[in-house]
Amino acid sequence: MSRPTRTDVARYARVSEATVSRALSGRVDLAITKDTRARVLAAAEALGYRPNPTAQALAAGRTQIIGLWMCLDYSRYRAQVVDRMQRLLRQSDYCMAITDIEEEIGQHHSFTRASRVPVDGLIAFDTPTAGSIFARDSRTEHPCFVSMGAYWDPHTHFVGVDLYAGAVEAVEHLVSTGRKRIAFLHLAAQDPGSAKARYDAYCDVLQQAGLETQFILAPAISVADAHRSVREYLQARSGVDAIFCLNDDLALGAHQAITALGMQVGGEIALVGCDGIEETELLPCPITTLRQPVEEMCRLAWQFLQTCMEDPSGPLQQRILKPRLILRASSDPASARQKGGDAS
Repeated sequence: MSRPTRTDVARYARVSEATVSRALSGRVDLAITKDTRARVLAAAEALGYRPNPTAQALAAGRTQIIGLWMCLDYSRYRAQVVDRMQRLLRQSDYCMAITDIEEEIGQHHSFTRASRVPVDGLIAFDTPTAGSIFARDSRTEHPCFVSMGAYWDPHTHFVGVDLYAGAVEAVEHLVSTGRKRIAFLHLAAQDPGSAKARYDAYCDVLQQAGLETQFILAPAISVADAHRSVREYLQARSGVDAIFCLNDDLALGAHQAITALGMQVGGEIALVGCDGIEETELLPCPITTLRQPVEEMCRLAWQFLQTCMEDPSGPLQQRILKPRLILRASSDPASARQKGGDAS
């Protein structure tokens, strides 16, 4: 049996096909009476007719899809952000299409292929290059674009997170507790400057304190890789008394490596992560972390994008948020004393 068509609905409801289109469009500004709309909807329901979403999108000039551009290398923090964006979109009629934009740009030096996905608007999350390329190459036919996270371009809408200021506070905290040999744990596959805000903050604070920098390189963002890298580094070198981590996934691996070597987290080696994932709090010695404002960041980015889609010619919307340093026993002597010392 063939699927019912718009012609079938029109015949069943005794109206024109144009009237069926208007009734099923969902728009209330079109000339159609309530009774006629109700009759068409009842006919569509009786016949089991479902409009073609692609045809509806073309007719309305909207796809009801929002693009989320990000790096798809897994981390718990990125998963948290995706989950939050999905929750926000569920409250609307929009769905989300995710693109690994950094891989796209790395391979093709543009976002031409990514732009083939028809979307009504774009949110770029923690993408070092997408915002600047979009601002440079954007044309009027491109949808509204909002950056959020650690990277943004001043010529676009953005909700930025000032990780430099947050990382300065985190590393200064380690220095203030008397730590002298503070290492920075980041990714071996990247130049340290690719995590520019945290890298610059770490180097600047140590230089001002007259301390030497040292770097522990993990091959990927994973607890296992961080565990191996930190363990090998500590076995080869003595004297490290603190580790500042690029993110919390690496901090979890560092925590495991320190305890596996029979050392005390927070006692012999202080530990600070970045992102604020919940796993950092659920350890015998909870990890100090720089908590990112995920809820507010996602909410504002979605708000800015909706405003832009309603009025693309409106003024730029820009906000910079600050992360919050959450002190715990892994670096804070007072917290450790309250817990009766570090349980390693």
